[in-house]
Amino acid sequence: MEQVERPQADSRKIHSKNEFELCYIRHQYFRKVKYNPTEQEMLPYRSVIKNLSHRTYYTYLRLFHIVGMTFDDVFAIGNIHLVNFIGLFEIGPEKTPERYEAFANARKKKFFVEVTPVELLSKNKANLTCFIKQRMEDLVRICKQKAKNIKGIRVDEYIAFFGANPPPDDVHQLIDGGKALGFHRLDNVTFKAVKKKAKGRIGVPFKWGSSWYVTVPVSQMSLTSDDLVNAGFDPYENEHNLNPEQLLLRGQEENRIDKKIKMFKNGSNEDKARTIASFIEKNADNPSYKEEILIARKTLRTLGTLDVV
Repeated sequence: MEQVERPQADSRKIHSKNEFELCYIRHQYFRKVKYNPTEQEMLPYRSVIKNLSHRTYYTYLRLFHIVGMTFDDVFAIGNIHLVNFIGLFEIGPEKTPERYEAFANARKKKFFVEVTPVELLSKNKANLTCFIKQRMEDLVRICKQKAKNIKGIRVDEYIAFFGANPPPDDVHQLIDGGKALGFHRLDNVTFKAVKKKAKGRIGVPFKWGSSWYVTVPVSQMSLTSDDLVNAGFDPYENEHNLNPEQLLLRGQEENRIDKKIKMFKNGSNEDKARTIASFIEKNADNPSYKEEILIARKTLRTLGTLDVV
């Protein structure tokens, strides 16, 4: 069987912006594992990995779509964490004799029976479930950071806040001025736990104990072709997406512009000045050409042949 080598990590701290994959596989765990489990050893835990991967993926389907992940990707990440669990945390008489003995003694003290293989597997499955839930929460958190880098905005449906004071009428003030109003951000997992206890609702401020809890909705708009067009990346303007007629017209327009530029450069200062003056006269009142008009007037002064318009 091929041996997998895991080199030691660099001393520098990694970030999801540049080492996205290393972040979500918890590379420090993965590098510590010196044991490569067989398929037979992993098989009893596959159902736990598949169920939690399925639940996580379809709960955050839109988020995984933004970062380009499919269910198979999330399932594969779950299997990586299964390797980490078996290599570092699985309880067994040979791998972790001290932990196995502690578990066996506690079991015997409580039920007066010896630990059976079925009971041991059940215990390891329970531990794996808690472990994978934590890793999937990490994956979602890191994917949100990556999605923020991609879209430039948060991808949460809301941002949760809590504070002792009643919330303002315009809850969006909390995003930039929360501290001044006595509010602090709250992670969504904690907020959901409080909301469940208080029977609160998202979008409606509610009080639990001595604190107010508020959710501020954030934009959930996906990237569209209009976003690309406005950013100067219109996919329909790419020459690979144009038909022959469009390519011909584009070539003719480029040739016409090149000729105009060549004529302007080869013209006398008087001709250049007349062209620039005509441009200024035609577009002086157009705010879209504000910067161009300033440059044109500066050029006229440089030429010094005509009065500045």
